[in-house]
Amino acid sequence: MSNVEGLILWPALFGYSITFLLYLIITVFSKERFENWAWGFFLVSFLFQTASIAWRWHVSGRIPVMVSYEHYQLGSWFVSLCTVLGGFYYRKMRIVAIGSAAVILIMLGVGMNTYSEMDPLRPPYRSNWIFIHIGFAWFAWGCFVVATVLAVAYLFKSPGREERRFMKKFPSREIMDELMMKMILFGFICQGFMIAAGAIWAHQLWGRYWGWDPVETWSLVCLLVYGLVLHFRLMMGWKGAKMAVLVILSLSTSIIYFWGIGFIPESHTSMMLLE
Repeated sequence: MSNVEGLILWPALFGYSITFLLYLIITVFSKERFENWAWGFFLVSFLFQTASIAWRWHVSGRIPVMVSYEHYQLGSWFVSLCTVLGGFYYRKMRIVAIGSAAVILIMLGVGMNTYSEMDPLRPPYRSNWIFIHIGFAWFAWGCFVVATVLAVAYLFKSPGREERRFMKKFPSREIMDELMMKMILFGFICQGFMIAAGAIWAHQLWGRYWGWDPVETWSLVCLLVYGLVLHFRLMMGWKGAKMAVLVILSLSTSIIYFWGIGFIPESHTSMMLLE
C-alpha cells in the first residue's frame, strides 16, 4: 500500500468507526439528533474508500483484484455500496449502517494485515470478462451481507408494541422482512450472472466452461442455497424468524466461497495467480 493510498483510506476507517459509534449512541440512548451525522459520516467514508480504490487502480494500471488486500477492499466497498443504495431507497434502512460499518471495519482490518503490494496483472486476468465476473460477484456478496444484517436485526426486534430502546430505531419487522428478501433476490441474480460470466472467462482460459473445481463448485452451492431461500419464501410462504435464521445460516456458503475456498492451493483462482 502506497503512502497516498493510506492517507486516503485511513479517513474512511475513522469515518466508519464514528458511524458505528454514533448509531450505537442513537439506538442505546435515543439521540435522534445524531442520525444525519451518522449517515453523513458513512457516506463520506464510502467516498474516501472509493477514492482509495480508484487511486490504487490508477497507480497500478489495473483493476485491483490481484492480491488478498484488494479483495478485502472491494468486498467491503460493495457492502458499503449496497448499504448506501438501500439507505437512499428507504430512509429507515440507514440504521443498518451500524452493522455494515462493523463488517467493513473487520474486513478492512483483516485485509490491511495481508499482502498488499501492487503486483502486475497476471495473464489469466487480462480479459474484459473480469469486470463483469468480479463486479457481479462482489455485488452479490454486498447484498447477502446487508440481508444478513437485516435478518439479525429482525430477530432482535420484538414482535409486540413494547420493545427495548436499542431496536426502536430499526424499521418494523414486516419492512425488514421485505427488504431482506429484496436484497437476497438481487444478490441471487448477481450470483447467477457472476457464474455465467465466469464460465465464459474459463472457456477463454482453459477451453471449457465448467470444471467442477472448488471455486466453481462452491459458487454453485452458494447460488443453490440462496435459490432455496427464495423457493421457501415464494413457493412455501416462509416468513418471520425462521426465514431470518435461514438467511443468516446461508451467509456461511458465501463466506466459504469468497474467503475460504478461493485461497486454498487447489482452487483455480490460486493456480491462476501462479501462472
